[in-house]
Amino acid sequence: MRIRLFKSWWLMTLKGVLAISFGLVVLILQYPLIISALAISFGILVLASGIMIITGAFIHKKANPRWRWWLIEGIIDLLIGAFFVFSPQLAKAFFLFFLGLWACIIGIIQILTSFRMINYMERWWIMLLTGVFSILFAVLVFINPFYDKYNLGSIIGVACIIFGLIMVFLSRTLRDIYL
Repeated sequence: MRIRLFKSWWLMTLKGVLAISFGLVVLILQYPLIISALAISFGILVLASGIMIITGAFIHKKANPRWRWWLIEGIIDLLIGAFFVFSPQLAKAFFLFFLGLWACIIGIIQILTSFRMINYMERWWIMLLTGVFSILFAVLVFINPFYDKYNLGSIIGVACIIFGLIMVFLSRTLRDIYL
């Protein structure tokens, strides 16, 4: 039953690749010049992430009694992503607040999930690292010492790339367990 839990490792790889792609786009194009475009792009990334997490939650419903944590994370992603995509003007005004809030909530869920994964995988600490990284990113966004839009875009871009790399590495660990 434990092995079945990791059969959708590729969803995590896809989520990591999306995060890396978003980070590169933000770094290269410096989207913060157009905050609405950044908000919509971020919303699309979070919506895609939510769909993948919810899919994984339902796929693992029988194998993982704690699948609800994934479902909660996916629903949060869907709600915040939809807000950014369908209300870009309002999202633009509260972009930093929602970005920090999302990173904080997701970080807490990932930390809690990582402790529950101790019995399932050796490298559970990678998920813990992702959660800690998300919370540190949230703190950085809330403190916001970078008032210049270029610096903020760079911070968001680098954070997404690091988060994506961690997710890809974690998905490879899950793949090794499954295969």
